[in-house]
Amino acid sequence: MWSPRPSTSRRRRQAGFTLIELMIGVVIGLLASLAVTHVLVNSEGQKRSATSGSDAQVNGALALSTLQRVIQPAGYGFTAAPSLIGCTLTGTFSGNTVTTTLATFPTALAPVTITDGATGAPDAIRILSSGKTSYSVPLRVVAPGYVAGGTSFAVTSIAGIVAGDLIVAATTAAAPPATACELFQATSTPTTPFVPRVDNSWNKLNTPATTYADGAVLLNLGAPLDQTYSIVNNSLMVRSLTIGSDANSTPSYGAAPLELFPSIVQLQALYGKDTDGNGSVDTWNNVTPTDNAGWRQVLAVRIAIVARSAQYEKQDVNGNYVTSANISWDVGTAGTVAGSATCGTSRCLTIKIDNLTDWQNYRYKLFETVVPLRNMLWNS
Repeated sequence: MWSPRPSTSRRRRQAGFTLIELMIGVVIGLLASLAVTHVLVNSEGQKRSATSGSDAQVNGALALSTLQRVIQPAGYGFTAAPSLIGCTLTGTFSGNTVTTTLATFPTALAPVTITDGATGAPDAIRILSSGKTSYSVPLRVVAPGYVAGGTSFAVTSIAGIVAGDLIVAATTAAAPPATACELFQATSTPTTPFVPRVDNSWNKLNTPATTYADGAVLLNLGAPLDQTYSIVNNSLMVRSLTIGSDANSTPSYGAAPLELFPSIVQLQALYGKDTDGNGSVDTWNNVTPTDNAGWRQVLAVRIAIVARSAQYEKQDVNGNYVTSANISWDVGTAGTVAGSATCGTSRCLTIKIDNLTDWQNYRYKLFETVVPLRNMLWNS
């Protein structure tokens, strides 16, 4: 059967794409791929920023909560005798002063000690209290008391004392300042109203060296809770005093600080002081008291923590950074805050972050609170 030949134009349409058409298609595909990639990259960057920002918020909140929890009960076991707060603490271990054995052993009965960081560097906070998990109450010494070199203290009660407890003996609890605060160890669990003390690593021969008569007081520290919180390598760290159950075990603070929370880059703290004696804090500063009267003014601690996002943020198309200035800590207008400056209708402190590497390429979050010292308030 005869069939007509296809026309030339029809044969051309059946021949496929031309080179130009293929090149146009490839360019369109590449542009589409580039657009999709750009969208995905931006989306992933925003996701990482949000995720790392969330992590920083969690770390900051947990760090603040941890400090609040440990600061509140500071001074437990010795603030119940207000005249002894801030008393110089002396003691021996293995025949030497305990500070010879452990240079950083507490030298005063201070509930909270703030070490100010130089030129805006992070502060450190030290908390001291009795480590008794049951209870710790001041015990009054009664006649015949204790004579230097003796083997026991006559007391009105032996409540809470067990073998191995570290105890502070003070000559007075009635009127400050105390004239002595000597550390010794209860060498066995008492069964009569006498706290036993025999020579061992903590009890050097003839120590305590002071005679304690009727009216003196014993403070039961147990295994003292002595912890220092600081910022090391952009993390919140803690160092804790360890007292071994064996009387011959040398006390220590561990080989290295323990990391609690990462991405914490600043810690600033202030004492809250009642300088006019009306029971309310009226002054905030970081001046550490040096005597009993000064310590009895300290009723609270104000702390600020800065958490940093782990996500490194590049400059935008205009060359702007995500962070352009140090952090402003709004401390309000209640009371006098040392070092604060007017900011609008309030007062602010500047928290330095510009000493950190690539500080402008990260996001930051400030967390702050006021922590009342419960034991100081109850006995103020």
